[in-house]
Parts: sequence; structure tokens; C-alpha cells
Amino acid sequence: MTFHLPNAARHGLPIAKNGLQAIGYRKDGRPIWPVVGADGTQTVEHMPMVQRLLDERQSTLDFVERTVNEANTQKRDLSTSESETLANSRKRIKELDDQLTPLLAFEEDKARAAQLAQTYAPQQTGPTGAGQPAAGLGGDQARTNPRVKEYKTRGEVIVDHIRAAGLSGTNFGQGIPDADARDRLIANGVIPPSPTDDQIRNANKHADQIRSRFETEGRATQVSGDMPGIIPVPIVGAVMSDVDAARPFINSLGAKPLDFAGETFKRPLITQHVAMGKQTTQAATTGLGSQKMIIGSVTFAKETWGGWLDVSRQDLDWTSPSAWDALLNDFSEQYGLVTENAAGDAFAAAVTAGNTPVEVGGTGTASTLNDYAVALYAAAALAYAGAGRMPDRIWMSLDMWGALGPKIESAVPTMGNDLGQVNIGDFQAGNLLKLPRTVVPSFPSGTIIIGSSRWTEVYEERIGLLQAVNPSILGVQIAYGGYVAYNTIKPTAFCKVVNAT
Repeated sequence: MTFHLPNAARHGLPIAKNGLQAIGYRKDGRPIWPVVGADGTQTVEHMPMVQRLLDERQSTLDFVERTVNEANTQKRDLSTSESETLANSRKRIKELDDQLTPLLAFEEDKARAAQLAQTYAPQQTGPTGAGQPAAGLGGDQARTNPRVKEYKTRGEVIVDHIRAAGLSGTNFGQGIPDADARDRLIANGVIPPSPTDDQIRNANKHADQIRSRFETEGRATQVSGDMPGIIPVPIVGAVMSDVDAARPFINSLGAKPLDFAGETFKRPLITQHVAMGKQTTQAATTGLGSQKMIIGSVTFAKETWGGWLDVSRQDLDWTSPSAWDALLNDFSEQYGLVTENAAGDAFAAAVTAGNTPVEVGGTGTASTLNDYAVALYAAAALAYAGAGRMPDRIWMSLDMWGALGPKIESAVPTMGNDLGQVNIGDFQAGNLLKLPRTVVPSFPSGTIIIGSSRWTEVYEERIGLLQAVNPSILGVQIAYGGYVAYNTIKPTAFCKVVNAT
């Protein structure tokens, strides 16, 4: 929403970088913008669900950018697995955009409604006369009267009279009126008088007399702790959660859609290839290979993950912030966490059944970065031999990330970034031997896996939230869940690296 005011430029009102012009000034001199954050200094606090979707979208975009940059750095085309991953990432971004579009529109409507109360500069009525514009505004600037405050007791009115006269609070004895108190009184049709010099002198004299009497006679002081029955306990900010639902393992593969029927499905896999040979005699089959191709399959089983809860009507109506939002966020995050752990743990177990793990370093010696590099190259060779594809990613457990990170950081001054790059604040923003590195917290301790990501897959279809009124408890029954299928098509396409010491 954009507001146009006549002669705005004539009064020197600032213009933001996005082209929007301020519509006035606040009492403290700050410009008033027609849209929250137009000057670039205010940030928007999104709903938890919106922020989660935005974070996932940005993480997916960052992953795509890293993949493309890596291929460009190596002066090569995108591999088949990288192309598939990018296609899946684009699909996921579209799914996120479809969810974000109505949610962001709702936030804009909500912000626009709140902004209407702050769009116009209030009139300033005081020594300069009632209805005069605030300082810094021309006579033709848009303005509105202060919002009317509903006084609940006579005591509130008296306190505002004292503050408006500058005879109370931090401005006591200085003759400086409390602007907010004056605005509240003016909005209710009361014009508070400004204090005279005699009033200020008398107030100071009276305060000195009271102070002197307290010092000689002693005094009884009442503090907030003496009135706990009327001091409110506010609930501030959003509900905090200690669940990390980022799903680094599933994001490293890109979840494929699971929108087809059946309890299981099969992924075809060539288990025997045709044969080739050198012809030793012309017009004869001598030396030529002849072998039929056999196509087998790997079975994926659909799994259903979810949870449910009966919620009382009182829990929804009486809580602040609403328990409804907190419950929905927790259901979604817990679903993401358990499915991530299930898929990651199944992958780690399948790899163990493939190639023989490669040990790092020698028994009885501390493993160095060079030891890790030697072991990773050996494991990469086994992974390539097992599937005929170059490795494109490294996965590791939390403890191995913690062990390798300091080694790499300390080696940067002397070795540069040839071995790898780490990021202590992101499990997915890093690489090792120029391969993207993903940390999977649920992996067993001591796990490092290298291989081609195209040979392990995850499929998913979220059911999302289900709800139904439950009259027997005067409440609502809610559930959240989804379908997940995962399997490793070719375990020999991966190899595990283990640290012997």
C-alpha cells in the first residue's frame, strides 16, 4: 500500500531506497513510512511456521548454489545425480512457495492493519496552541488525533495530570511535561496546564522537606514485592523449542514425491550387463561377447509416521500465546526429526553391509589430516568400483564433525582451504576434499561415509494436520503425519571410513 501526500517533496521528507517517501515525522523526529520496514531498518518477525518454511527455502537455494558453483569450479557439467537433485530441489522450492504465498499474504494483511494506526503523525497540542502540527511538519501534512485512552480509575487521571505538568517521574522538578501523559489527556478532551516557575519551586521545596523528615524520623517504603497480588506475569515472545527439524540427511538427497498407490514399490536395477569382446575373426562371432542383461529391483516399503492428541477447548481459548500454534509447530518439527533419524540410520546400516570400512591412520598413533585424506581417497576408490560412479558427497556423525573441524581450521593458515571448509554454525555448509559435507546428528559415533548420492533415495508425502471435534471431552482431537519410504539401492556405491584411534 502506497500513500501519496500533496507537496510531500516540498517539505524535505526523506525517500527510502525502495522509492517510498516518508509521510511525516514522529514526535521524536523519526520519519513515518507508509510500509513497515520501508527504510530497511526494521525486520519482519514472521509466524514460526512461515519462518521455518522460509529457512528451508533458503537452505535449499544455498544447496543448489553450492552444487552449481562446485561444478563450475571443476569446469565440468552437472552429473546425473546432481541434475536429479537440482530438479528435486526446484520441485521442493515450488511446494514451499505454494505454502508461503497465502501465509505471507496473511502476514501482509495483518501488518497493513497494524500500520494504519501508525501511518499519520499525531497532532501536538500544547504551548503552541491546540491542533498545531508536530515539530518538523508543514501545515499541509497528514495528521490524526492521539488514540483515546480509556481511564479505568480516577487515580490514573490524577497521575497523568501530575506527569503532564512535569511534577513527577524522571522530569520531576525540571518543568518538562511527560508528552505521553499529555497526549492521553488531550485525547480525552482535557487540556493540561503547563507548570509555572512557582509550582516547580514549590514542588522542589516540598520534596526537600519530605526528604529531610524521612532522614530524621525514618520512613516506611513500599516496593513492588509488597503487592504480588496485582502485579501481572506477562508471557513474552514465541514459545521456544529445542527441536532441530532441519533434516540435513534428507535435504542432502532431496525427498522425491510419494504420490502413488500401493504399500510398496520397486526401483529397477541392472544386476547383469550385456558382454563386450574383441572380434578376432572377421564375419565371425569369435571373441565377441554375448550375455543377457538381467534387471532386478530393490523394494521400498511405505512407512506411516505420525502422532495425535486430544486438546481441551479451554487449552485453546485460555492460553496466550495460543497453544494451537505451539502444538502445530511441535507436531511438524517432531515429524521432521523422527523421519530424518529413521532414514539416516537406515542408510548408515545399509552402508555397513556394503564395502569393508577403511581405517584411518595406524593403531596407537593420533590421526592427522593426512591420515584422513589417505583413508577417504581409498574409500572413494572402493565406492567407485562398487557402482561405477564418482563420489559426490560425504556424510559424517556429530563426533567426527567435532573432531575434524578443529583440525581443518588449524591447518588453514599453512595449507589454505585445499582439504576442506567448515562452518561451526551449519551442518550442511561445508566441504571435505572438495566434496559437499553433511553432518547427520543421528549417525552412530565414528561414522564417515563417502559415495554417490544417486544410489540412496528418500520418498515422502506429508499428510499434514488432521482435526476433528471431540464432543465427549469438549475439545478437539488433532493428528499430524505423513508417508515415508527410503532404501539404499546399491550399498557398494558407498564406503565407510573409521578411525582406529
